[in-house]
Amino acid sequence: MKEARQPKRRLAEARGRRAELVAMLWLMAKGYRILGRRCRTPFGEVDLAAMKSGVLAIVEVKARDSEIAGQDALGARQQERLGAAALALAKRWRLERAPIRYDLMVVGVGPLPVHRRGVWGLDRPF
Repeated sequence: MKEARQPKRRLAEARGRRAELVAMLWLMAKGYRILGRRCRTPFGEVDLAAMKSGVLAIVEVKARDSEIAGQDALGARQQERLGAAALALAKRWRLERAPIRYDLMVVGVGPLPVHRRGVWGLDRPF
């Protein structure tokens, strides 16, 4: 049974990596400066971290067939974890004073990624 899940897991991992690459390129085309991809912290991994206009954008990337499925895949526990990870990254990069915005990028909905800015966690002023 465990062996049967391995190919699916590998396919999902590959799809996720492709989605992150597409999301990163899309953000760069929109004028963002990418600070990190798959950034590891003691609280977990951040898919993408980028800066634009002095705002640190923490971007969760989801490879889904619909925007709703992408939003549903981002639960409260994951939001908490990403919030702690974002603060750790801000400290690491000496960006403690920069406003942090939490974005969602859904790849696979159509020909272009769907980028939703500020989808949760208004815990810091913009």
